[in-house]
Amino acid sequence: MGKTTRTRPWARAALFGAVALCVAVASPPPAHAVHYRIQAETVGDAYQLVTSSNLLLNRRRLHQYLGFQAMDLLSDGEYQLNAAALFRFDADFGITDDELEDVYGLRRQQLSLQYAWVDGREIGGFVDFRLGRQLHYDALDFLMLDGLVISFATPWYFGVELQAGLEVKEGMAGINASALELDGVRVIEGEDENDRPTLVIGAALVTRDLTYTRARLGYRRLFSDGEVDSEKVGGSFYQRIVEGLHLSTLASYDLYNGRFDRLQAGLRWQATDFLDVEGEYVRLLPSFDADSIFNIFTAFPLNDGNLRLRLHPSSEDRLYLGGMIRFFGNEGYTDGQLLADVDTVVQAYGAMAGYFRRFSKHTTLHVDASVETGYGGDKFMGDVGASYALVANEWVLDGRLTAVSFADGLQDDLEGFSFGYQLGARYLVETKAAVSLLVEHNFSRLQTSNLRVYAVVDLDFWL
Repeated sequence: MGKTTRTRPWARAALFGAVALCVAVASPPPAHAVHYRIQAETVGDAYQLVTSSNLLLNRRRLHQYLGFQAMDLLSDGEYQLNAAALFRFDADFGITDDELEDVYGLRRQQLSLQYAWVDGREIGGFVDFRLGRQLHYDALDFLMLDGLVISFATPWYFGVELQAGLEVKEGMAGINASALELDGVRVIEGEDENDRPTLVIGAALVTRDLTYTRARLGYRRLFSDGEVDSEKVGGSFYQRIVEGLHLSTLASYDLYNGRFDRLQAGLRWQATDFLDVEGEYVRLLPSFDADSIFNIFTAFPLNDGNLRLRLHPSSEDRLYLGGMIRFFGNEGYTDGQLLADVDTVVQAYGAMAGYFRRFSKHTTLHVDASVETGYGGDKFMGDVGASYALVANEWVLDGRLTAVSFADGLQDDLEGFSFGYQLGARYLVETKAAVSLLVEHNFSRLQTSNLRVYAVVDLDFWL
């Protein structure tokens, strides 16, 4: 992930000071050196939108990332103690004063700490830990956590993992920006209800040192002011049945609402070097925090099945074909009575296909298309793109054309056709830096003209 070295001075000083403190405390012997990695990325995003009512909107945004890693803090060559941090700064110069007043939590500038942790591996031969701000994901959910995750290995092919800390919330004061909170939690303007800390505790059993089997069974509970916000149990399982045949499953059970909110099973078969087949079934039922306003609505599950075939005619060609069928629960209720003339299950169908061709080390071409119909309306999407390297591994040009046609099945007159193009160029400096420029222009009935310009500067190197 690329980055630029510019950020706020105090943030940079705090970051490097924290790592320097870790290094000093570790008192490394002179036999090995600590390895440092700096990653920086600057993204400029400018776009102009003309709405169907000829209203002109101008937006100018800047996104800045600064990341740092320090590997092998003990300097013994074992990499038992490591540290990492990532800062993000966002600025939107197109936000008006009226928007600031009308939209709760909207800001022109936002400095956030995405993660900052110290990582220990095989301490004493059987303990791993990660302490600090971290992104955690498993079968239960995604979570941004300020706290400790510690794992203990056992001699019986499994380990025990414990979690404890505070959930990072978007609305809390400080350098917090998280997109991982569940939707619908109450926010009362002028009140500090959203600033209440949410405690997180969890535990899991995890397989270890098994070549063809991976499994995880976990539990997690979030609570604030002594009240449960979320409580789940679930797990994931992977098994290579025979060579080329792989099974994976996942399940999450919401203990607060008393239902499975996610079930998933997939099978992948590498039949030959020419063909592989993948199928998946997913059952989703919305799950929200205990104090979410969305819990007052009756929800029914979505069941989705899809199948995809991938063909490899040669080392330069790839082709895929796929299809899906989707079932939506639609049991309409009023005061506990089933509404008349309502299908309890409605269906949607779809198909997709794509082709990729590498003509040489300089030129590639891809074509993708998909179509959906049934409940929710009709939608067609087409995408054609190509890239050409003027100088291999240095100057690259690319472009693409996209087309979308849709007709909403639930709202009358909500339909349209959208066409767009993208033109881009990228300059690579060995493996340490890249400069990219992208122009995107889209046209539709709802948005007469939507023009975007992106500029990206990436840095990624070891010291």
